[in-house]
Amino acid sequence: MIAPYKWLCDYVDMDLAPDALMQKLIMTGSEVDGYTELGADIKKVVVGRIDAIEKHADADKLSVCMVDIGSERLQIVCGANNIFEGALVPVAQIGANLPGGFKITKGKLRGVFSYGMLCSGKELGISETEYPGADVDGIMILREEYKPGTPLREILGLTDIVFEIEVGANRPDCLSMLGIARECAASLGKNVNMPDLTYTENGGDIADYVTVDVKDADLCERYVARAVKNVKIGPSPKWLQDRLVSAGVRSINNIVDITNFVMLETGQPMHAFDNDDIRGKKIVVRRALGGERITTLDKKERALTDDMLLICDAEGAIGIAGVMGGENSEIKNGTKTVVFESAKFLQGNVRRTSRSLGLPTESAMRFSKGVDTAGCKTAMDRALHLVALLGAGEIVSGEIDILSADISPRKVSAGADKINAILGTALEAGDMAALLRRVFIETSVSGNTLVCKIPSFRGDITFGEDIAEEVARMFGYDNIPIVKMTGEVKRGMVSIDERSVDKIRALLVGLGCYECVTYSFAAMLEFDKLGVPDDDKLRRAVRIINPLGDEQGYLRTSPVPDILKVVSNNIKQKVRDIRLFETGRVYLPTAGTKELPEEHKYVCAALCGDEDFFSLKGIVENLLEAFGIKNARFEPEGAVYYHPGRCATVYAGGEKIGELGEIHPDVSEAYEIGRRVYVAELSLHAICAASDNIVKYEPLPKFPAAERDLALTVENSVPAAGLLECIEKNAGPYFESAALFDVYKGGQIGEGKKSLAFSIVFRAKDRTLLDEEANAARDLIVEAAGMQFGAKIRE
Repeated sequence: MIAPYKWLCDYVDMDLAPDALMQKLIMTGSEVDGYTELGADIKKVVVGRIDAIEKHADADKLSVCMVDIGSERLQIVCGANNIFEGALVPVAQIGANLPGGFKITKGKLRGVFSYGMLCSGKELGISETEYPGADVDGIMILREEYKPGTPLREILGLTDIVFEIEVGANRPDCLSMLGIARECAASLGKNVNMPDLTYTENGGDIADYVTVDVKDADLCERYVARAVKNVKIGPSPKWLQDRLVSAGVRSINNIVDITNFVMLETGQPMHAFDNDDIRGKKIVVRRALGGERITTLDKKERALTDDMLLICDAEGAIGIAGVMGGENSEIKNGTKTVVFESAKFLQGNVRRTSRSLGLPTESAMRFSKGVDTAGCKTAMDRALHLVALLGAGEIVSGEIDILSADISPRKVSAGADKINAILGTALEAGDMAALLRRVFIETSVSGNTLVCKIPSFRGDITFGEDIAEEVARMFGYDNIPIVKMTGEVKRGMVSIDERSVDKIRALLVGLGCYECVTYSFAAMLEFDKLGVPDDDKLRRAVRIINPLGDEQGYLRTSPVPDILKVVSNNIKQKVRDIRLFETGRVYLPTAGTKELPEEHKYVCAALCGDEDFFSLKGIVENLLEAFGIKNARFEPEGAVYYHPGRCATVYAGGEKIGELGEIHPDVSEAYEIGRRVYVAELSLHAICAASDNIVKYEPLPKFPAAERDLALTVENSVPAAGLLECIEKNAGPYFESAALFDVYKGGQIGEGKKSLAFSIVFRAKDRTLLDEEANAARDLIVEAAGMQFGAKIRE
């Protein structure tokens, strides 16, 4: 928000330096970024009258001018060809610093001294919108009559200081001069001089000019309309133009300037229609129809959707509510009757419309942040006062005011003791009431309770805590006593889950994997790519009310689609060997439709390239071993998106840890991978539950081990893990370890069979084990394997 200092002084009697006022505002909660002196770079530029022009003796294209600047006559050499004797022009005196860092000094051109410079609009940083004729090729000629020596800043209305104030989303009332003036008055303990709202009606009946029908009151809480006849379109007086220029707004004509001035002053956007262009003499406020279009004031045709609110006449749209008017009803030089609009449109609807159309305007910005419903009438009265003041037309009697919102005064109560407890102060209730009255909150004291009547423009005050904040602002943040913190200091600790995640990350990185991070959102299309059945629990995903897009409309129930997309993207970037992992959450719906979903942490790994199933299985085994899980078993089963013959489910202590395997070729094709890819998905909760963190230390063995290699022939369906478990259970007291080192299939052992070769270690702790003892233990294993699996020693 840009707030010119002189304009603020219209409402508050102030004589503070800008720095002092800025500090006052900051200490009462206003976020003032700084201030700028308008026209600071044209300070030594004044009006000059060219009294005489002579050709330069040694240069055909140069002229020597004698210029009267009031205090003296200057000789200035100029090369422009549009100057003439008697012309009023901007003169930069010696010492002037023009825009762009150009400093004027005494010069000598072809032997003739020049004591200044005649300036063009470009050299002054002035455009056609700021002064007509500024864009001309040559020296800027001043069209009005000014006394030589008059500072150019005064002519352009650039004699003010403007504050740059960051307005929070909760204070839309400060998007106006009156809002900032109220903050200034509150900071200084002064009153606000409210603008004059008086005017005299000139007869007639507004019903003879226009009627209003609000069809969609849910998007338009209030609509106020007034008519002005016998309008005289013309330029605004200089004081009004100066006010607009200081706020960065270009003057157009008196009627349009009035609407802009009122918007800046009160924060209430207004619009003016040419009544002759309102077909059927009827204004209809309704949603847009499908396929409807409108050409706005910026002369661009815009396609509308049925969720946008329009201002229409009997035949079609004449404006986009809260955003911009239509070209077909704009104010023209020949306009004779004007209909003013002051309304309250639903802020969310205006914001969405403005963004959808790519049409950010000052009006849309204010409506998007919220305007005061009660202020619509105030703004209209102010506009009519200015019409009368400027003699711009005659005000038609009668008013249209369609109101569907409750604008009755709101009351908020707050206990003084609670406010003191929040702020750490010891203020009396009466003192608090006095502070609140400074911010225009009428407050009475009942016992020790403050009863506050909230002004309509303070929509941000709804609770007692808001009252406490206003008391703190006015009391002064620097006056609140400093109190040392009290309480028990506790040592921070990392949760078991976080420690486990850190441990997994370190392990997987050590195994050559790279961590990736993906969104927690998913599309239902991903389950189609995975080939998940329609009744599968993975499809019961939680739908997001306001998703970022159609591809992120649900919370994910599986990490597999995301990691497959990362693999696919890496392959498209010519990455050959891929080892990735991710730790995150999946979200499973609960029984109640409005309950938050259950969040389950997981670790997911993916391998692609010079890898196979056993590479992935080795990573999983390393991970389980790091958590002390020694009784894990792998069963040949998995989800539908895994290859049916190359997958496994991991169990530990009867609980499922997760799944791993090669992704089904159809799924790989759906994700445009084109290679074998291996994925493991493990539950972090299940890993933590099955982990054994007890570390057992054993002394180094004193006696040698006895090793036996045992090759057993079994059916193809017998898993190696089952035989390992059988060996461990039946090897006797001297068993130390067993490992599979060879798998063989071939004609020598028969169709449908395989040979599994194990290396078994036996050791006694107190002596050297005898061969007979080791052989006996081996025979027990063979016997048990034969009974359980039909295994035989391979010949």
